[in-house]
Amino acid sequence: MMNRKTALSLTLVGLFATNVAFAIPGFTTDAPQSSIDTCVAEVASYADFTDAGSVVHNVKTEDRRVSGHKLRIQTLVLGADGDTVIREYAAACAINDQSQIKRFQIRQKGE
Repeated sequence: MMNRKTALSLTLVGLFATNVAFAIPGFTTDAPQSSIDTCVAEVASYADFTDAGSVVHNVKTEDRRVSGHKLRIQTLVLGADGDTVIREYAAACAINDQSQIKRFQIRQKGE
């Protein structure tokens, strides 16, 4: 009887600890909006938006081994009709927790 109570108690303590661990903020792979904005602005400073009807940025983020995030940004420069892709860019941006860019690479696709 005592072993069953001990096992039940340990199980409940384990479930509680797991619940608390998932509730703590900071266990995310999504970069904060300020970091995304900084990297997208860097893309805009290199990309050619001439004749663009609209511009679409597809952003994927993941944690870096050190502080901050790695972002992969696909930028589509669309024509006036909104469907025709005029230019496409692929960028990689490593940014720290203070929204300072540590590494940035961009290339135009299709050339």
